[in-house]
Parts: sequence; structure tokens; C-alpha cells
Amino acid sequence: MESRGSCWNCKIQTEIVEFRCKTCKRIQKVGKTDPYEIFSLKKKYLIDYEELETKYFQLQNIFHPDKFVNSTNEEKEISAIESSNINNAYNLLANNVDRIKILIKSKGLKIKSDLEKTFSNKSLLEEIMDLQDKCMSIENDKEKKKIKMEIKGQIKNVELKINEHFEKRKFSEAENLGVKLSYLEKINKNLG
Repeated sequence: MESRGSCWNCKIQTEIVEFRCKTCKRIQKVGKTDPYEIFSLKKKYLIDYEELETKYFQLQNIFHPDKFVNSTNEEKEISAIESSNINNAYNLLANNVDRIKILIKSKGLKIKSDLEKTFSNKSLLEEIMDLQDKCMSIENDKEKKKIKMEIKGQIKNVELKINEHFEKRKFSEAENLGVKLSYLEKINKNLG
């Protein structure tokens, strides 16, 4: 990252290179709260997880508090705050449902609660209940493996549809599919 700014330490208007003042070399604040901006990612639903992880480790390599044990209090504070922000942003972007919420909010739209969306969609509720019943009646590992594969396929299809809705600016449809995705992921996780 290269930009210009006033350094908190030397107060000089200088270049900021890899979050350090070019003049005094002190660490600088990222100053971003949007998870996509923190990792310099395009605001879209389907993301490259390897790219996210690479950028996460690069940023943590710069800001991790262990690197500032013998630094000034200001640097320790910047490191702790930015490292925490980086962790939070990473966790939000790595979570499919949270990523939908971020994108919806970034469009200035209000997010409905999961309860509002679920009970207004009776067919979704029935579909999820049928799938849960199917999971509860699993008798062996072969059946479990088959159902897990089926659920993973459904998750992949729902993700593609969500991405398509975002690209077509159909945010309400994307949000509604996010509820289904949430349930599918929970069921998949519960199967182990």
C-alpha cells in the first residue's frame, strides 16, 4: 500500500509505504472499516479465498502485536486495533452469510432479520424441515456421506445464484437466498 498522509509520529506529510511512514518508519493506521477495503478486494459475492488468506497473512505480518512488544505505546495501540480489525474483517469475508450482509449494507439497504425472512417464506421453511428430517433418519456413514454431498451441491448452487442476483442488482433475492444458505451450512456443519 502506498499513499500520502501525515505521520502521527513525525507529523510530516509523507509517503506511507506498506503502512509505515517513509520518513520515520513508524507504523501507521489503516483507517478502513469496510472489510473489502481492508483487503483491497472488489465488492462482489464470490471471492478468491486464497487471495483473501494471502492478504490476511500479509497484513497480520505487518500489524501483529507480537512485533511491537518493544515499541512505543502508540505503535502498540495501533497494532492491537488494526490487528483486531483485520481479524474481524477476515472472519466476516470468510463467512458466506456475513459477506451477503456486508454487500447489502454497502448498497444502503436494511437487512431483515433471519426470523422475518424465514417465516415469510413457507416453502423454504418446509424444504429445510424436510432436509433436517432426512438428516435425522441417517442410518449409516454411507447415507451420511451421500446427504453431505447433496447439501454441498445445494450450497454451491445457492452461492452461484446469490452471485448472479448481486450482479443483476437483485439484492432482495440475494438476501433471501442467504437465509437458505445459512440453513444449509448449519445442517452441513451439524452432520460433521
